[in-house]
Amino acid sequence: MVLGTMSVIFWLLAYIGIIWRGFKDRSFGMPVTALSTNFSWEFIYSFIYQPFKDYLHILSIPWFFFDIPIAIQCLLYGPKDFKSEIIRKNFSIIFLLSIAIAFTIQLRFFYEFNDWYASYTGFGINMMMSILFIAMLLRRNSIDGQSLYIALFKWLGTLFALFSTAFDAYAELNIPISFYKLLIETITHENYPFTPLVKILYYFTFMFDLIYIVLLYNKIKEVKINPWARF
Repeated sequence: MVLGTMSVIFWLLAYIGIIWRGFKDRSFGMPVTALSTNFSWEFIYSFIYQPFKDYLHILSIPWFFFDIPIAIQCLLYGPKDFKSEIIRKNFSIIFLLSIAIAFTIQLRFFYEFNDWYASYTGFGINMMMSILFIAMLLRRNSIDGQSLYIALFKWLGTLFALFSTAFDAYAELNIPISFYKLLIETITHENYPFTPLVKILYYFTFMFDLIYIVLLYNKIKEVKINPWARF
């Protein structure tokens, strides 16, 4: 429970950072597709698919409510972020439609794949988000809406989510816990919710997060700002 709670806290800190930088820079700090998918996932996991089943379902509720101001920022500042006149004029419709599509697909995925722990959906979305953060930084060629702390908190949130999933899988074996055995279980476990696919998704997420951190750090330095002084 502690590991899962730490994951929630670090992600909330990332959300707070995104909201803060978004209003300060008059921009949005989460890629549109990532936000649409994340917003839908948190609503489904918190209120629709086995709501209040365990502490992770309950702790996901704050994520959803912190996503609301991020979505508002996206609607406010999103149109100016794109060069295409079609996207600029129809941005609100495109954004709302992307949420509807993401919601529909994820809801069916939860039920058809019985993803009660949200391992496939959660880590899959996470990897997609990590790639999209890199793409957003490169597309904009700007640090608007972004900070090194947001990137680090996202990375730590995902890291503790991995540990939490591994610990829960290990706890089901009813074996006395130790760090060594937990590490071995993290590497060798093959059953849901900690399947080889879930671990592969995490390893790629970890890699993309580190790439994003390095790229963002260098970009902030490039514009003559101390990365650690930009909150």
